Amino acid sequence: MEKSTKKAPKSPYLKSSYSKDMVLTAFDSPFRKTWVVVGILVLILFPFTASKYIIHIANLIAIASMGALALNLLCGNAGLLSLGHAGFLAAGAFTSAIMSTNFGLPIVVIILTAAFVGAVLGAIAGLPSLRLKGIYLGISTLAVHYIIVYFLSEYQFYGGFGFGITIDDPVIFGFTLSSEREWYVVLCVLVFIVAMFIKNLLRSRPGRAWTAIHNRDIAAEIIGINIGFHKVLAFIVSTSITTVTGCIYAYYTNVASTAEYSFGLTITYLAMIIVGGLGSVLGSLMGAFLITVVPFLLMYIVDFFEIAGVVKDYLFAVQSGIFGLIIIFFLLVEPLGLAEIWRRIRDFFMLWPFKHKPLTVTKR
Repeated sequence: MEKSTKKAPKSPYLKSSYSKDMVLTAFDSPFRKTWVVVGILVLILFPFTASKYIIHIANLIAIASMGALALNLLCGNAGLLSLGHAGFLAAGAFTSAIMSTNFGLPIVVIILTAAFVGAVLGAIAGLPSLRLKGIYLGISTLAVHYIIVYFLSEYQFYGGFGFGITIDDPVIFGFTLSSEREWYVVLCVLVFIVAMFIKNLLRSRPGRAWTAIHNRDIAAEIIGINIGFHKVLAFIVSTSITTVTGCIYAYYTNVASTAEYSFGLTITYLAMIIVGGLGSVLGSLMGAFLITVVPFLLMYIVDFFEIAGVVKDYLFAVQSGIFGLIIIFFLLVEPLGLAEIWRRIRDFFMLWPFKHKPLTVTKR
């Protein structure tokens, strides 16, 4: 009998070699390609159908998504706790304020400067990670946060800027960004660039090294990974993206004020990555969406039902309590976050009408 020379069909979900698994792409399956096309169409049509207020909320979600992606890279992928996220955002915001107000530099140069400032701060904040882990490392980054906020507060006060430094609308290639719809387009592009950069970075050598360090740092050191170098590198990359996010946020709001960058903002970003899913790019986006929308949804409910009294007077405290309940809910019901819920829904429709036993996922 002659052997059949017909090859089995290749699966887009399985890789047959290490080199194919290293290909820098995020659209390697028909399912993902389909949903990417659908997502792009929704993003294009959204600003033509939504009001300015809704577009403003979408812009805040986009900015929060960049910050959540940066923090999740450090905490979720590299396993390094950082409680100084708000301080790094403040550094980026004041970099844009100082450079644009005092020197009148274009936004592109200021963004690059903010990234450099973030890299320097990341290297400084990452040095304690050579000897500290867990909550001790988190406390060291919290100290960096308070140091940054202190110096920026002194600059804001003694510089005579009152409640904040006013920033003019940025100009890109002769085009002024002023309206919500103009910012929407720019922010969508920035979120896409940051998400694709992190997605593909995690599939490179540094990304795999961070995963190894997160899972078993001693085993990673035994197989030859330079743990100290990669820990500091994770801080540098994450903090650079964070300061750029703070820079963009300051430009969007036209003001840089230390009052906005309290420790509570760090807790908000931690809630985003916990609810969305630690170590997940998609989870960062989903968590940023949910946590950013909750305060606006709460205000809408209060106004719609004309709620007065304690709830309306202490809306911020109620909002913080709701954040806490959401975090506890996900930690108890689904520790892997919204990303894991989406994975199950995706697998159901990909394999429908066939039933299968769900894969066992080790929960951290």
